[in-house]
Amino acid sequence: MQLKDYIPNINSKFKNVSFSGFSFQSSKIKKGNIFFAIKGSKFDGNNYIEEAIKRGARIVISEKKRFTKKNNVIFLYSSNVRKLLAEVSFRILHKKPKKIVAVTGTNEKSSIADFYYQLLNLNSKKVASIGTLGVKYKDNKKNLNNTTLDPIQLSSILKDLGKKKIEFVILEASSHGLEQNRLDGLFFDVGIFTNLTHDHLDYHKNMKNYLKSKLYLFNKLIKREGNIITDANIPQSKKIKNIAIKKNLNLSLIFQKEKGIELVSHKFLDEKQILKINFNNRKYEIKLNLIGKIQIKNLLMTILAANKCGIKFEKIINVIHKIKPVEGRLEKIGNIKNNSKVILDYAHTPAALELALTSIKEQFPNRKLSLVFGCGGERDAQKRSIMGKIANKYSHRIYLTDDNPRNENPSKIRNEIKKGIKKSKIQEFPNRKKAIHEAIMKLNTGELLLIAGKGHEKIQDYGIKKIFFSDKQVILQSLKFKNKFLSKDLKLNILKEESKSKLSNKLIIKNISINSKTIKKNDIFFAIKGKKIDGNRFVGEALKKESSLAIVNQINKNHSLSKQLKVRNTLNFLTHCSSIFRENINAKILSITGSCGKTTLKDMVGFTLQTISKTTFSPKSFNNKYGVPLSLFNLKQNDEFGVFEVGMDKKGEIDNLTKIIKPDLGIITNISYAHSKNFKNIHEIAEAKAEIMNNIRKGGRIILNRDDNFYAYHKNFALKKKLNVTSFSIKNKNSSVRLVKIKKIKNKYELFINVNNLYVTFYSHNNNTSHIYNILATLASVNIFTNIKKLKKDIFLNFNTPDGRGDISKIKLKDKNVFLVDETYNSNPLSLKTAIENYDKIESKNSKKYLILGDMLELGSHSIKQHKLISNIVNKTKINQVYVIGKYIKETFKGLKKSKKAKILNNKFGIINLINNNLNNNDYLMIKGSNSTGLYKITANLKQRSQNVV
Repeated sequence: MQLKDYIPNINSKFKNVSFSGFSFQSSKIKKGNIFFAIKGSKFDGNNYIEEAIKRGARIVISEKKRFTKKNNVIFLYSSNVRKLLAEVSFRILHKKPKKIVAVTGTNEKSSIADFYYQLLNLNSKKVASIGTLGVKYKDNKKNLNNTTLDPIQLSSILKDLGKKKIEFVILEASSHGLEQNRLDGLFFDVGIFTNLTHDHLDYHKNMKNYLKSKLYLFNKLIKREGNIITDANIPQSKKIKNIAIKKNLNLSLIFQKEKGIELVSHKFLDEKQILKINFNNRKYEIKLNLIGKIQIKNLLMTILAANKCGIKFEKIINVIHKIKPVEGRLEKIGNIKNNSKVILDYAHTPAALELALTSIKEQFPNRKLSLVFGCGGERDAQKRSIMGKIANKYSHRIYLTDDNPRNENPSKIRNEIKKGIKKSKIQEFPNRKKAIHEAIMKLNTGELLLIAGKGHEKIQDYGIKKIFFSDKQVILQSLKFKNKFLSKDLKLNILKEESKSKLSNKLIIKNISINSKTIKKNDIFFAIKGKKIDGNRFVGEALKKESSLAIVNQINKNHSLSKQLKVRNTLNFLTHCSSIFRENINAKILSITGSCGKTTLKDMVGFTLQTISKTTFSPKSFNNKYGVPLSLFNLKQNDEFGVFEVGMDKKGEIDNLTKIIKPDLGIITNISYAHSKNFKNIHEIAEAKAEIMNNIRKGGRIILNRDDNFYAYHKNFALKKKLNVTSFSIKNKNSSVRLVKIKKIKNKYELFINVNNLYVTFYSHNNNTSHIYNILATLASVNIFTNIKKLKKDIFLNFNTPDGRGDISKIKLKDKNVFLVDETYNSNPLSLKTAIENYDKIESKNSKKYLILGDMLELGSHSIKQHKLISNIVNKTKINQVYVIGKYIKETFKGLKKSKKAKILNNKFGIINLINNNLNNNDYLMIKGSNSTGLYKITANLKQRSQNVV
């Protein structure tokens, strides 16, 4: 090798001088080598020239202009010895990979490098990555000491990769490496800039110098007409854009439609992320098994880099779902039976720590997040108190420990960090292993732990000694130990943790109940003390029925103590446990409220979802402070959907209930005078129902009845809450889901429905307005989560209307048959109006229609007026005769047409006589009244005589 081929502008008398190799380390010099005398921050190579010559150096290159001449030794001057070393190192590299990518920035370099490696590997390309995680190629891995190697090492590695026929390489370019010209002479096809935040200011002194060192990659080291990739939303993007224009380089941006990839939408699904992107005016959906939204940025940059290196975009998208977390970069480690999570991250700068913490909290909102961390010694001491403040801001508990103290006093480092942390939050463990173990052992169900600072590292540096230490290994050991004390049943873990008891992991939990009469073997009985009934009195009955556990607020010494768990307040305990359970299941929760139709709609939505997925829905009308948490805790761990009804009789109740269930989707059926005794007017009722929207999860949706008088009010409320709105309607053509027409076919009806411009048809056994509204609301709900084309056309023919909500039975009394329409579940102005109109639609042929009405209760000061208004509704129908029973319903009776007035009944027991004496064979009778009137007992008795349900 001759100097003229490797050193530009060399004196002509030295052009033909040959050399055998080169080094900047005097100890590695061999005969005929060039010695590059580099002046560093700790060592000055000029002090080792004599040693290099003794070892056989033929040429010495230094920034010194004057030398003591030595026999047969050539001294050459260079104003930048480092730069020249790099240029010579890469000029000597004849065979190297065809595409080389460099990524720089404060954070995320390693993630992008590893994603690129994975992505090309998945596309069967011969690829390698070089950086913090070492050198990776063909499933081989070699550890490195520095992010950016010295040029001789790097040249050697690239040469070796070339020999192994590696075609694609990505390497991390650190600010130190760029500043020290370690990459000069190596020109890149693609350069990526991630971000710039506080770091390495002990070296660069200020942010201006720090940025300048990063931008050197784009100013000097990108090939002619090469590519730059960066983030359109970062402050540095303008400077990078100017460099691209000035250097005639191609600029691609993430988060920008015109010049790269646009992120159209993004959502979290537990540990997964689902995003839609736009590239070249075409949309793609991507599913990722990665934690942290920051991973999206990393991945989008990686996608662009791979595409710029010649990989077709469709091929990239086809394998992207297989990308795995980068080692020690927001990497979830192992599994814990109580659904808590341990996440390992390399974050060791203020910005990186804040990003890791906020990314985790964003993906897992409402979860408690603890942190294990420390700071390295002999590195940027300014950041220590800053990182303490960040830890304090985002963490529930902080376990302060040693990172890599190096030659600094570890206690001094921890004291500087502690300045920013509240004493109540912090526990200090100099021993990192103990800190990690303690933090993991204290994780309750669903809680999160971030272990930050060392990530993938396998060494802990104490200056005079370096010990093997792997955060990941310690985590896995601690998880194995912790899991020995946990059950596979999430509910049992929650009960143990929240009661601080030592319940056996062998305890079986089938269902949860608050009713000792319905308890079955292995159910858990919650003995709730109410105003009238104290559940503690029924513990014996529950245990006799082989309940696996009774949760009580007073121990019954007459029964097995091991089968009783005492808590302060059983209802509060149930509510708290169910709320924790909610946070730790992946089921989509649907919450339904409204003045009438809630229970039937809840049953219909639950029934429909059950045909296509695992679904649990609350039984009967479990819609209050007892029923909602009970129903929630009875969800199955693997349910995909849970459907709940929420009721109220005063302001604030729906807000409290939805705080427990945190719905993904809410539905408001309608607004009317129901439970109105605590409200001044109907607008206050609408406000109270709107509370369902207070606690719908971020990105959630509300479904509204567009035909309801309060649709506009509720829509505006939803938009202020940044919720998506879907509407359903029988009358309004602009509704998301609407009825187009109804066609009678023998004994059923065919409904033609427009669902977001998709026309579908379904069969119904009747054309009742309330039933059609329920079908429309059900389709609106199901369509949000799945394709409604999956539903069978006759699905609603198989749905049985709940008892007391318009179900028809054919009953036999003496020698005649009567068709009983049961509407006794409850009664309010809207449900009564709807029931009367539905009853009127029934084709009775030559038979007569009779109506028995009881009071509409809980209307308060609105009662008399609302009962009077019912008269007009009845008078418009073909109903033949009306009987009434009760105090307020007499107001309805007064306003009836004379021809419709039958009789005011004095007691419920006269109803049987009425049927026997006044009704003829095949006549119809509808009974309607509030639940508290007790009319449901009469219909239940009559139904026992039923021949069949119509």
